[in-house]
Amino acid sequence: MRWLALLSIALALPAWSEESFQFVDRNGQTVTVPAESQPSGKPLLLHFFATWCPDCADDLAHLAEVSAGCDRLRVYAVDAGDSERDVEAFVDKHGVRLPVLLDRNGEVWRRLDGRGLPMNAYWSAGGRKIDLGPKTREQWRELVGALGCPARPPS
Repeated sequence: MRWLALLSIALALPAWSEESFQFVDRNGQTVTVPAESQPSGKPLLLHFFATWCPDCADDLAHLAEVSAGCDRLRVYAVDAGDSERDVEAFVDKHGVRLPVLLDRNGEVWRRLDGRGLPMNAYWSAGGRKIDLGPKTREQWRELVGALGCPARPPS
């Protein structure tokens, strides 16, 4: 009986590979990011951050460094609810080198059961995973490698 209840819950969950997310880019244009790897065939990593987060700037820098030059993975830095002005100031101050999207009011972050920042949501052939907290450069290297980007020597 218990397995039947679990099966009904699993069937009621959305198929993550069929979802897409709407954000706004830094130019105010709506951007739709599909979670599935099609049509690009590439895994997706959404790295949620906030301008007030004390660990987010270093975390973004490590992720950008490790994923630079890898065309096998779609990576986006997604601000979870800050104003456009605050995001621009943060990006300029910290030299963020990733594509930055705005999750106005943190709607997508909450939809993915956001409980803290920084938060990573990633989709690959292995399914969807969520993790919380900042990572070291080596932890990013391991994750990005697992998502299809070969490890690069430390710079």
